Amino acid sequence: MIFKSIIFAIAMYFAIGGSSLALIAAASQQVFVALTGDDANDGSSKFPVRSVHRAQAIVRQMILDGLKDDVEVRFAKGVYQLNRTLEFGLEDSPPRKLRVVYQAVPGAKVVFSGGSQLRNWKKNNNGFWETSWRDQINEVTPEASVGSSFVPRQMFIDAKRGVRARSPDSGYFRVRQATGDFRTQFRFNPNQWTYSDRAEGMELTLLHDWSISRVGVKDIDSLASTIKLEDRIGGPHDFFRINGFEPNPRFFVEDKASFLSAPGEFFFDRERGAVQLVLASDEDPNQMEIRVPRLATLVRVAGSKTEPVRGIQFSGICFSYSSCPLPPGGYGGIQASYFENRLVPTDLRELDTETESGHLRLPAAIEFSFAEDCGFKESTFSHLGGGAIYLARQTNDCFVKSSQIEDVGGCGVMVGETVTRKDRQGRSLVCDGNSIEGNQISRCGQILLGSVGVWVGIAKQTQVNRNEIFNLPYSGVSVGWQWNDQPSGCQQNSICNNRIHDIMLELSDGGGIYTLGRQPGTVLSGNYISNIPSNHGRAESNGIFMDQGSSEILVQGNVITGTKCSPMRFHLAGKNTLKENQCFHPPGVEPLKFNNTPEANIKIIDNLFQVEGLSEASPSNGQ
Repeated sequence: MIFKSIIFAIAMYFAIGGSSLALIAAASQQVFVALTGDDANDGSSKFPVRSVHRAQAIVRQMILDGLKDDVEVRFAKGVYQLNRTLEFGLEDSPPRKLRVVYQAVPGAKVVFSGGSQLRNWKKNNNGFWETSWRDQINEVTPEASVGSSFVPRQMFIDAKRGVRARSPDSGYFRVRQATGDFRTQFRFNPNQWTYSDRAEGMELTLLHDWSISRVGVKDIDSLASTIKLEDRIGGPHDFFRINGFEPNPRFFVEDKASFLSAPGEFFFDRERGAVQLVLASDEDPNQMEIRVPRLATLVRVAGSKTEPVRGIQFSGICFSYSSCPLPPGGYGGIQASYFENRLVPTDLRELDTETESGHLRLPAAIEFSFAEDCGFKESTFSHLGGGAIYLARQTNDCFVKSSQIEDVGGCGVMVGETVTRKDRQGRSLVCDGNSIEGNQISRCGQILLGSVGVWVGIAKQTQVNRNEIFNLPYSGVSVGWQWNDQPSGCQQNSICNNRIHDIMLELSDGGGIYTLGRQPGTVLSGNYISNIPSNHGRAESNGIFMDQGSSEILVQGNVITGTKCSPMRFHLAGKNTLKENQCFHPPGVEPLKFNNTPEANIKIIDNLFQVEGLSEASPSNGQ
């Protein structure tokens, strides 16, 4: 297995490094930006401007004046603070076939930051570090708070994610018994946990098989060992009830000062406007960089229904610190960080199912819609909240290449929509031709555990190739968004030559690659999938899991090893082809598992199924 990993790494080096030296060969026009500059300057190399927004205004004027050549906006090293979302619209779009590239000067570390630094820490009477946060965070936009008073739920301590004060400090408690409506209350085990203070402000996270719920706690009866919740657990379906997947699911609680105990834990006091932080005895926060995200979206690129934005690209820039504002009414996870729409009651919704979905998602740090030939190369996306990158409605021929995505509250990259969109003439408006290639994607789902590394919904001709995807609580790559085999706009997607390992670390019923629905022309090929641990939930996890309706998919030349359960599984799947795959499975475990899927549906050609020793994967820390 080590030899295979080395071969894969060498292949990745040549495949990525040789093709990503520059976004454009040359640019006859340049705009220079430096923190030592002045926005009154003209943006020349001798007289750089200071802010991103001023550089953007200069480019807009170039476009109005009749741009004839590509433009490079070159940033000197430093942290460029974003006090509002950086918006790119049609006025930023160069003429067709031209590009405007926002890029770091070679060798410079350039950060676009949506976070504020907290200073002036002092020890309080409890021995914790404390500072006022409201007067240190600039006034935020309504977007950042999503209609509620903004209280941060993330903190980063010297670029490491802090822990929102929680109990237990690690691992989980177990539900003793679901009671009442099986959605809003349950009994807990007093031998695991007792609590006698006020429940106000406390948040509970309950883990389902493949998703989670995050809801407020209404009341705790310590004598009866009962928790009552402000909002209901789970999505709209009955199986999302507290005991829908297993009788004693895992949970933990957060956001009370009394939970502060372990180094790295923090608590934001809403009433006092103060934040408390626990550090090791030899650490001083006044000698550290402590940042709190406040913008939900750092960059938004959006055209219109009639005209896309074109040619806006980024290279060598780090995008960091975005917030994760959970919705009013609680977060009832459905799948892949989508959650139930509780903002409008079900009986009042009038959804056109061809163009709208009842599923909602949190804002991503980077949002594209109505865009073409836009994207990122050799960039970094880190310390983010609701998600890193979303290539959304009518985003075509856009890309994320040779970049690093790490430490994200939600999904790493999302492509496509949850519906099959068409125009009035019936022509497809599905996202088309986007590419996610040569990236390293890790530690997503840090807040929303049901998130994935790369999600491809209703989209076509998406290229998810030559990425390394690892260290995730749920699936590595998810393709499709339809729980039957009816035709949809999801087709001809390519998931090829990826290295996917150490995933499914917290949840279950997923895999290295997970598929849904009919997908004519979709290919899963040349992927090396390893280290899928044993399951904590009811359902097992696999190297490749083809779920409901998955059909017309070619699975060829993949290697799956180090799984505790079957390397491949099929649940209510249609007709698919397995060809020339190598599946290594533990003794006594079936290489292929058929759940409510006729074996005749799966055409098996020249595959190798071989018993190996026990998996190298280890279960995550759970109780």
